Amino acid sequence: MIIYNKVICMSDENQNKVYNLLISKGIDSYNEYEFYKERINSQKEFKWKEYNTQDDELNDELFEKIDVIVLLYGLYHQNKEICDELIDKSQEYDIPLLFVRSFGVEYVVEEIVEKADAVVGWNPHCIIDAIQTLVNGEEEWIKPCDVEEES
Repeated sequence: MIIYNKVICMSDENQNKVYNLLISKGIDSYNEYEFYKERINSQKEFKWKEYNTQDDELNDELFEKIDVIVLLYGLYHQNKEICDELIDKSQEYDIPLLFVRSFGVEYVVEEIVEKADAVVGWNPHCIIDAIQTLVNGEEEWIKPCDVEEES
């Protein structure tokens, strides 16, 4: 399912929520992990706590507190085993899976996209909107967030 952009009003509840995000981390030839963190940190009103696949033990206790699993596409091929485990765990624990395409890449492996609850590019507003929407259950979408409309 591809998530489309929707303006989400920042209620007090949304502004005070701290989102627990589990992010794929591993062999990272293009430094996408740090670039992702830079993008998400640029949104000052968005509060989040980071967990990742290298520094945290992937156990039941961790998965029970995660709000969204973030899978960075640029890390998928060199970290296939751990990324596939994240996909499985998202289904097992009913945790939304956010798929972030590589910077400048439009084509992604369809079988991975089909397993994601949301797919976005590197626009920080799109990333935040998708996370909040996945957690808060918003379902009305207006148009693709970061994909140009075809003529």
